[in-house]
Amino acid sequence: MKHVINTSEVLGTVDVPEGVCEVCASADAGYDEAVGRLVVRLESFLRPIGLRVKERHFRADWLPENETVSESGAREESHDVSREIFQIWVRKVREAAPQLHRV
Repeated sequence: MKHVINTSEVLGTVDVPEGVCEVCASADAGYDEAVGRLVVRLESFLRPIGLRVKERHFRADWLPENETVSESGAREESHDVSREIFQIWVRKVREAAPQLHRV
């Protein structure tokens, strides 16, 4: 499997019982040339912020479950398709985080 992208984005912060955390979305994509298939692993997680806090990833009940998306297509299109899939995932994770919508 050929590596296509590995990316993540911090969508904002939320206050949870564990403290203030960043809401994160990530994607790791690879292209299987033997079958002409793009595979994108999508994750959502919280990460505590602060200089004295050890970095760790954990989940909240309201976060969408991690997903794996597969698409058939040409290798030349795999980078753009991966980015599109990731942007859809970012919107889904952002919409799931109630504290990111407060005014």
